[in-house]
Amino acid sequence: MGWSINIGKIFGIRFRIHATFFLLLFFVFVSVVGQFGINRAILATLLICAVFVCVLIHEVGHSLIARRFGKETKSITLLPIGGVATIEEMPEKPIQEIAMAIVGPFINLAIAGILYMFVGQWTGAGASNLYPDSVKSFFAGLIGINVMLAVFNMIPAFPMDGGRVLRGILAVKMDYVKATSAAVFVGQALAVLFIFFGLFFDWWLALIGVFLYIGAGSEKQQVMLKSILRQVPVGEAMTTDFLTLRPDEPVRNALEHFHHGHQDDFPVIGEGGVEGILTRDRILAGIHEKGLDAPISEIMDRTFVLVAPKTPLDEVYKKLLSTKKTAMIVAEAGEIKGMVCLDGISRYFMIRAELKNLGR
Repeated sequence: MGWSINIGKIFGIRFRIHATFFLLLFFVFVSVVGQFGINRAILATLLICAVFVCVLIHEVGHSLIARRFGKETKSITLLPIGGVATIEEMPEKPIQEIAMAIVGPFINLAIAGILYMFVGQWTGAGASNLYPDSVKSFFAGLIGINVMLAVFNMIPAFPMDGGRVLRGILAVKMDYVKATSAAVFVGQALAVLFIFFGLFFDWWLALIGVFLYIGAGSEKQQVMLKSILRQVPVGEAMTTDFLTLRPDEPVRNALEHFHHGHQDDFPVIGEGGVEGILTRDRILAGIHEKGLDAPISEIMDRTFVLVAPKTPLDEVYKKLLSTKKTAMIVAEAGEIKGMVCLDGISRYFMIRAELKNLGR
């Protein structure tokens, strides 16, 4: 994620802080210091940091459970709106999804319980006051905020953990896509209620409703897309009309094809077969670094991926994203059958949707 600073690793998971998080701290400090003074401004800033440490622990909990089910987490990024864990793929088995989702709110309740055990007799559990006036109110507020985070995350609406728990429960008895649609319907219905009551009583409630409504819709789109991708072999979406290049050709030849043709990515074929892929980005970078007369072999990507025509499109899509490739070669029995790229997948589904509408 852009504008993020790498801090280190936690259990092998890269931890990042987005630059806007520091803007949040600065905004809180400046707004509080002018109204309540330096001491409360420092406490308020420290409270924000403490809350986000709790959010980080919450996300690490999700990530460790995901790892238990064979799904690795690449990174956790702290944003002003919370933590975002980049998991390679969410588990689709109902029990796994329920376990992964419910651990987050459980961790917040555990943090609140541990804090109350050590300092609760002195501080009590206060409301979520973001402007503490003492160390006592600081810890009381932190306990209350963790309880609030646990309750908020169990709202049965995406992208909250409660939405995933609801889908997991429904998926025990029904198809995963249908379970997602049902959970999204419940979540968006709650979001509409939040928006309605928020307009009359609290704008923050309305804002949360909008966030939940958009998040639920996004989740449904992703699941529907994944379901469709799984049913389509890459052979249906690949490009079969393509040019190939030789490794000894100069970069200017590739630039000519790229400039006047319709192709962005080129298989590079040598005497021993496929030797690499020359992508648009490598062509443009190669012009500046090597010049127009450099051989293609010096700038091509040698870590290419070959996939078979019958490979499900969802596997190819995941490989493209996980390997940060823009294109792959489709081959069978040593013969190139076509090319597949992210733009080509989007174009395939656009044409497919238009043909479907025409059929209606």
